Amino acid sequence: MKRHERQERERDERRQAILDAASHITAEEGLERLSIRKIAERIEYSPGIIYHYFSGKEAIVEQLLQQDYQEFVSELSAASAKETRPELVFSQTMRRFIETTLADGSSYRNIMLNESPSVLSHTAVLFRGASEQRPAIGMLCGILRNFESMRAKEDSDIELTAQIVWSAAFGLILRLTVEKEIPAEQREKLIDGYIELMLAAVADPNRG
Repeated sequence: MKRHERQERERDERRQAILDAASHITAEEGLERLSIRKIAERIEYSPGIIYHYFSGKEAIVEQLLQQDYQEFVSELSAASAKETRPELVFSQTMRRFIETTLADGSSYRNIMLNESPSVLSHTAVLFRGASEQRPAIGMLCGILRNFESMRAKEDSDIELTAQIVWSAAFGLILRLTVEKEIPAEQREKLIDGYIELMLAAVADPNRG
């Protein structure tokens, strides 16, 4: 390996070590308690070295959110990659969404409930046009468009439906994260019930 290639690899490894440390601290203590000092202590670097790779905490948070979001969307896409029926694609995707975020424990909750403008610039999903800026919402819109009942809908209506579906799932995730002691059987019933209700609403949006 050439010298410049080795140096580039070492830079990438240090940069990733910083991001990994930031991710662990965020999961343990919350995003608001993340600091350059804590990251430096975690990986035994000096703060000066960290500033050599990132301009500050905000730059680390931004990179961390981008990295985690890309991995998250990839996992959701893989959940139903071989399925074509919209009902099954929807069910598998939303189940993976809920189960993946629950597996992250409080980390997902801490990030999504953070009100910092810099964090919201990556996590906000309820604004008009979110389907064009948030791959997860865009992917959900794509799934919804394959339902017969949704094909005549305007893009703005499909986006709104996706936002409501996502928000309902987020509410369930929050409660399941807080109420950790409920039996696994009850948790599965709640997830199944959520998916059944959402499917019924999407399949027949004019019912009632």
